[in-house]
Amino acid sequence: MTHAIIIPLFNKAVYITQTLNSLIRQSKLPDELIIVDDLSTDNSLAVVHDFLRDHISAFGNCRIQVIELNENKGPGNARNIGFAATHSELVSFLDADDEYHPALLEVAAHAFEVHQLDLMVLNITFMPGNEIYPDLKSLKKYLEPLDTDLYLIKNPLMAISNPHFIMGVGSNVITRSKWIASNRYHAEAQLNEGIDFWYRVLKGILNSVPGKIALQTGAYLYVNEVPESLSRKKYSHFTQIELPPVISRHMYSKDKHDQLLMGMIGERWYKHALQNLPSNSQKIRFLWHYRSFLPKYLGYLLIKR
Repeated sequence: MTHAIIIPLFNKAVYITQTLNSLIRQSKLPDELIIVDDLSTDNSLAVVHDFLRDHISAFGNCRIQVIELNENKGPGNARNIGFAATHSELVSFLDADDEYHPALLEVAAHAFEVHQLDLMVLNITFMPGNEIYPDLKSLKKYLEPLDTDLYLIKNPLMAISNPHFIMGVGSNVITRSKWIASNRYHAEAQLNEGIDFWYRVLKGILNSVPGKIALQTGAYLYVNEVPESLSRKKYSHFTQIELPPVISRHMYSKDKHDQLLMGMIGERWYKHALQNLPSNSQKIRFLWHYRSFLPKYLGYLLIKR
């Protein structure tokens, strides 16, 4: 199966060489590579062009395109633009500071063909600590073995709201391109935008066909824990913390799965805010400002218990 990889790039000069090296080491090379530079202010773009010039033969017949944006609009917008330029059967978005195991693309192609998957979630190895997520013991009731390190996810809409599950964090989803066609990333959002996007893709799949959703374990994705990443950002004022699109999109939804996912994201969001605001007064103002969400968040805590 043909596979397109889209890399949104913004100020990742320190990491992008490792990311690209992980692609030319693949036992099955990608068929398309789309790099979308979101107006980087470091030398990321120069590093990319130098790497491609020096290693172009290592990419084989891969069609490579570098798109240079003239306005910085965030990773969601860059991913949308990258996807519009692809023509492959499978697609994955690879962050510019993440790396693939050399066998991933071959393993993914085999799994999609043999098991007729619609979407694959990859477990994550966080570097440099080598912590692996998700915790399979906590997800046991949702998993049915399909192959070596590959599990069918039963009742995926319930599984993704489990606090031990991760879908849309880092670069850990591969899917058939046809399922993305009617969806786009929330271009302005930069906090949990991946979870919002992939949840909508998942619901679209399950509303169209029974859908086969799988979890591929075996440490095929390495995510670098970057100190300046948005998840670790410090704030001087509570208004700098954006409302995750999962919450704003489903605030008034009556759908149980929407409510559960919103509650799970809300829990992470509250913890993120309270850990990264500078003072108790800012934390109190944050809680007061978003007080209308508290009943929904508390409802989630009761349901998940």
